[in-house]
Amino acid sequence: MQKRLSWKQLKWLVPFLLIGLILYQSGQELQNLSLAAAFSALEKLTGFEQSSLILLGLLAVLTMTGYDYFLLRSLNVHIPVHKLLRAAWITNSMNGMLGFGGVIGIALRTSLYRPYTDTLRLLRAIGWMTPTLISGLSLLSIGVLSGLFPATTLISTKQWIWPILLATLAVLPLYIYMTRKRSNLSWSTLLGYIATSFAEWVTAGLVALYALYLLGGDAPIASMLGVFIVATIVGVVSLVPGGAGSFDLLYLVGMTQLGINQEIVLSSLIVYRFVYFIVPFMIGLFLAAIAFGDQVVKQIEYKPIIGSSYEIGTVVWRTVLRTLAKTGRIAGSLIALMTSLVLWFQTLLPSVAPLYVTAPWMQWIGTLCLFVAGLLTLVSTYGMYIRTKRVLWITAVSFFFATLGIFARGFNLFEALVVVGFALFVWLTRNQHTRYRSILTISRFFRNVLYVSLYVGTHAILLQSFSQSDTIFFEPDQAALLSVSAVMISGLLLSVLFVLFNRLKRPRLGEAFEPMRFERFQTTHATSHTFDLAYMNDKRVYYGPDDNACLLFALSGNHAIVLGDIQGETSAASELLIQFIEATDHLGYVPLFYQATPNWMPRLHDAGFTFFKLGEEATINVDTFSLTGKKRANMRSLNNQFIKKGFTVDVITRPNEAIITSLKDISEEWIGNRSEKGFSLGFFNEQSLSHYPTALLKDVDGQIVAFITLLRGHGTVSIDLMRSCCDAPPGSIEVLILHVIEWARENEYADVGLGVAPLASVGEHTFAYWPERIAADIFENISYIYPFSGLRQFKNKFKPTWEGRYLAFRQRRTLLPSLLRTARLISRKNVQ
Repeated sequence: MQKRLSWKQLKWLVPFLLIGLILYQSGQELQNLSLAAAFSALEKLTGFEQSSLILLGLLAVLTMTGYDYFLLRSLNVHIPVHKLLRAAWITNSMNGMLGFGGVIGIALRTSLYRPYTDTLRLLRAIGWMTPTLISGLSLLSIGVLSGLFPATTLISTKQWIWPILLATLAVLPLYIYMTRKRSNLSWSTLLGYIATSFAEWVTAGLVALYALYLLGGDAPIASMLGVFIVATIVGVVSLVPGGAGSFDLLYLVGMTQLGINQEIVLSSLIVYRFVYFIVPFMIGLFLAAIAFGDQVVKQIEYKPIIGSSYEIGTVVWRTVLRTLAKTGRIAGSLIALMTSLVLWFQTLLPSVAPLYVTAPWMQWIGTLCLFVAGLLTLVSTYGMYIRTKRVLWITAVSFFFATLGIFARGFNLFEALVVVGFALFVWLTRNQHTRYRSILTISRFFRNVLYVSLYVGTHAILLQSFSQSDTIFFEPDQAALLSVSAVMISGLLLSVLFVLFNRLKRPRLGEAFEPMRFERFQTTHATSHTFDLAYMNDKRVYYGPDDNACLLFALSGNHAIVLGDIQGETSAASELLIQFIEATDHLGYVPLFYQATPNWMPRLHDAGFTFFKLGEEATINVDTFSLTGKKRANMRSLNNQFIKKGFTVDVITRPNEAIITSLKDISEEWIGNRSEKGFSLGFFNEQSLSHYPTALLKDVDGQIVAFITLLRGHGTVSIDLMRSCCDAPPGSIEVLILHVIEWARENEYADVGLGVAPLASVGEHTFAYWPERIAADIFENISYIYPFSGLRQFKNKFKPTWEGRYLAFRQRRTLLPSLLRTARLISRKNVQ
């Protein structure tokens, strides 16, 4: 049965329908609007006038502090004045810029004031306060309808405005009636809200009209205020953040009908948006980036007064808390993004209203410097979000270029305020930049290339378009040279940043392998046989406090790949897992765990990892293995044949130099033109081989024809290198393994490991993870690439038990880069 559309679903269509209606009816009236002429009008503003406009805009936003003052007074909550002003500014500036019917304001006030009062009381108080935000408009609508603030021409040409004005007028008496009937809100608080709302809209109107006056707009003040009130009411009803689009178009149409030049109105709108929305919003972001963070969230969570109210929307509130923990970082990123966009916009034309005039060639150089600063700021947005130390260097260079550009262009006050404000924000939050660098993945690199391309490309297109339209913009030749230079510099900057921050001065993680320290750890802790590969000296070591836990890893690009499980005391190993993840995040590496066992999967899952099955490891139980019986007849027969032919097997605990030299010839003959693997596999290393027990197969003349090296762990010995010369009899390795099993029994080892069979039992089920099903097809059908199935069949002769081995990677990372990085690491044996 088809569901009927509800009002909750339809109400989101209202803003789009309203803006569409305005666009349709206003299109003809605004078709001759000239952007170049609007920019020319902005040149009339002096430095003093710009400063006074910004100051008036800030004072207008400050009047909205009354909402928060009366809210807290109704709750009998007293907080320091500076905290009240900061919280009010954050809330009101962001609510004005983002809006969404006051939802942003509700969320921010709830988070900022929740530590001081009961949540249920706070939510109820905010709920009764929120409708009063338009009570001032309800009062002002009386002035429009009564003719005190006439907007007759605008309303008569747009008849649909009448019902909106009447509905706005009805809001105030209806709200007063409902409030007095259903809430305990006092008259003093209610009147305080209404007075604050009235002051908010009146001061906002004064900012808009003052900007219009400074730019030469001349019309009766009452009529201009009437147009502002009508446009503001429609903008608020549209629910669009800041009334963007709906307010601007009606304001343009209304003021034009009063006889004011369209370009002057557009210029005043640009100024109004800047001083009343953008500047307060950036200050709000500035304050939010400092105010919000993990400490604030913890303070909110652990306030005793909150405990009694956790039953109110607990799940939703937990989600909000996690979001608030990122609010400060998001604010910093937005400040960087907005700064870069402002600089991008400013470089489309020479400096508007400079304090002094500079030569055209200095204007050109200054614009290029300012563009470079904007581009560097754009690149720093992600670093500002995750707070890296390296981004501080980028912003410092950006500030240097921006300063050169501002002075070369004649010192525009607007540009200076934006750049100094951003620099001040970075300086004040510099101690919050604790990460060394960000993780540069392939996808992020190409996204950055795309963003830079859009930034540079749209700039070049608009620059060329503007240069052909009006003399206020750059000359065509200057614009073309500026675009070419911008493209070249952007490519150079990307290359330099990539080399400096990704290729050079890579941060070191963990420590180099020290045999004596590692041997002490093995002596005091039960470790797996995989850990014995540390003596190959191709991995780094990461120790926990007091050496109670340890892991082996290697770096491959921006990945830190751990081999096997973390070893050591159970609790210390779990703590080391989190410590290692935090260290990789701090230094800009992606952590992976290669050949993780099922025992460690729960802990890795809890730490945010998901899994891909690499294969299975074969293990032989020494106590149950025997050559007797029909099933082992072939293996027993093979062993007897070697004995009759005079072959002998010796297991040397520490091979000497003469033996290692003999083994080297066999190894080189066996390898041929192939390259050795590393990391999870041993390779022939003359310096390290003396550490490993080695099983030697000798012929009747005492010549070594095959050998196996052994890895030792707690209760387990595992086979690593298996190599034979070309004239060794078939079955030589199989016979060696039989003797290794006997040697392990004599030396009281419980198990003998035969190593991992890659992709064994991977993707066999219909509902298996789809990458594993693809891997299964490779396992079954492409044996000439690597003998996966043959390796498993060989090991199956010994009837081992099989246990899965997994690649653990972070859930927000993709599998393919993880597999490629791991494969690349294994393919090169000498890694540090």
